[in-house]
Amino acid sequence: METLTLELPEILQMPEKLLPILTNFNDYRYFLIEGGRGGGKSQAVSRLVLYLAEKKALRIVCGREIQNSISESVYSLLTDLINKNKLYFDVFATKINHKQTGTTINFRGFREQGVFNIQGMEGVDLLWIDEAQAITKQTLDVLIPTIRKDKAKIFFTMNRFIEHDPVYMAFVGRKDCLHIHINYDENIYCTQALKTEAEECRLKSLSDYAHIWLGEPVAKTEDSLFSFQELRDTKKNIYPLRENYGYKIGGFDIARYGDDKCACVILRQNGALHWEQVFVDQWEHKDLNYTTGRILLTSNEQNVNKSIIDEDGLGAGPFDTLNKGRGLQNFVGFRNPAIGYSENKSFGNARTLNAYKLKDMIMKGHLVITDENLIKELTTLKYTFDHNQRRILISKEKMRTDNIPSPNLADALIMAVSLIGEINYAEETQFQHQPQYSKDSNLFNLAGIK
Repeated sequence: METLTLELPEILQMPEKLLPILTNFNDYRYFLIEGGRGGGKSQAVSRLVLYLAEKKALRIVCGREIQNSISESVYSLLTDLINKNKLYFDVFATKINHKQTGTTINFRGFREQGVFNIQGMEGVDLLWIDEAQAITKQTLDVLIPTIRKDKAKIFFTMNRFIEHDPVYMAFVGRKDCLHIHINYDENIYCTQALKTEAEECRLKSLSDYAHIWLGEPVAKTEDSLFSFQELRDTKKNIYPLRENYGYKIGGFDIARYGDDKCACVILRQNGALHWEQVFVDQWEHKDLNYTTGRILLTSNEQNVNKSIIDEDGLGAGPFDTLNKGRGLQNFVGFRNPAIGYSENKSFGNARTLNAYKLKDMIMKGHLVITDENLIKELTTLKYTFDHNQRRILISKEKMRTDNIPSPNLADALIMAVSLIGEINYAEETQFQHQPQYSKDSNLFNLAGIK
């Protein structure tokens, strides 16, 4: 593609803050343009797309995570600019072609009924993903390696929704990515009508104004269990390990589906009420013998005093082997049965009950969480209400259908927390550093050595 200059035609009118997408066009492969409503993000990229399409034969794709119809794409925006500027394009029902250069502009949803729709993307010269805040990590992992041309360009435009947005986390800070944040007050082409709407929003709700018009991620959606800030603040709760403490508990979540990973989170008691996340681990190998060995090895190496294993589904195998087959009483199972209304009028199942036990610890400053992947997963946990109007966490299965990664580490933490308060042990064995099942005599017995 040719180097662009600042002798710009009318079609390339855009806010000054966005001019680097022209002047530095050849310096980057990725362009992330984010911010609030009225910043001119989509206008600028659509103008650039049409300008380039008139200069050289290109294959251009404009895509979103899910596109049920052409009306959900940037098709109308491009068509309006073509008509307004009398550009030399053929506008069809589902695509746009340039009459002279032969450039094709197609529109695509990257997921169709849960299946990736990336066929034929290898030869794309320019990919523009609008509403990129909806793009999932799974889509990025499949899509980005598919764009193989050395000089291909990939544009993202979005208003961030969550702090750990997959696109934002993947590209901000990369040397090959130009990142620009722009809001309505930095766009000289922003209409007075939009400015009036922004001011009305500011007067009614500063939090809505910050997200909608200033492009800040929402602190917490109304159905989220945790906000990112709440979780990040746990790092301030560091409590020194007191003498005669140090008891460790581990939670193990067992993978059951294709994209799932087995996960482990270990907590250490630093004081009477204070706990700290001291170890996390994940693995993709789903062979049950391997998983059982990994659980036993991790528990021994990390000096875990008591471990809990997801006993629902495939987790029953490792738990039965360790607890029943080998008689290791330091392993217990976790199930997620529905809770009767007469037993609990607030929470509908064991997973939700213990998730709110975790939340209570966090709000009281009794838990430190340091692992960023664990924090990220916890922000994805949402709740709804059952038929008795009790809180119940959205299931992993529902999260999967919504293209949200499985919260394996988060569930491992919830299981570990379920053990707190149920640990009753004699003081003389309370603080031993080596779990009972890891003593040499026990290991010899496990290996069949007498």
